[in-house]
Amino acid sequence: MLSALESTINTAYAIAALSLLAIPLAALRLVPEGQAWTVHRFGRYLRTLQSGVHVVWPWLDRIAQHVSLTGHRVELPTRAFGTDNASADLYYQILDPMPSRDGLESVDAMVLRQADDALSSVAAQLPSQQNGWTATAADALKAELNQRLGRMGLRIIRCALHTT
Repeated sequence: MLSALESTINTAYAIAALSLLAIPLAALRLVPEGQAWTVHRFGRYLRTLQSGVHVVWPWLDRIAQHVSLTGHRVELPTRAFGTDNASADLYYQILDPMPSRDGLESVDAMVLRQADDALSSVAAQLPSQQNGWTATAADALKAELNQRLGRMGLRIIRCALHTT
């Protein structure tokens, strides 16, 4: 029969062994395919995890944002566009999350800012509005946005321009 002291020591060993096993398991993170996660340490951006198994420091690092890399949609509110007003539906994809870094956490706002600037420059470049000009303007806006956002790992898939 075990004495009370031996029983206490065995319990302490069991707790220590479970603790040593739990810490490495708490450090493992499995990022699903088609997602990227941003990691923060003490509230500041540290790195981006792509799909696969990663190790993060428990209690120091925090998964801040789960970002889907598949299709996204943002709506550009109505703006002055030449002599008309126009709004746009933009569909985009994140091709490479690494160039965006901490910008992944506000990627929709980043796309909207770039789209607002691009819409102004496209409106200035287009000739006077004629039949079918919205398709030309949408293509020009998509090309301009892809040029601006390509270096950030983003691609505009589709741009639908609506005039009012």
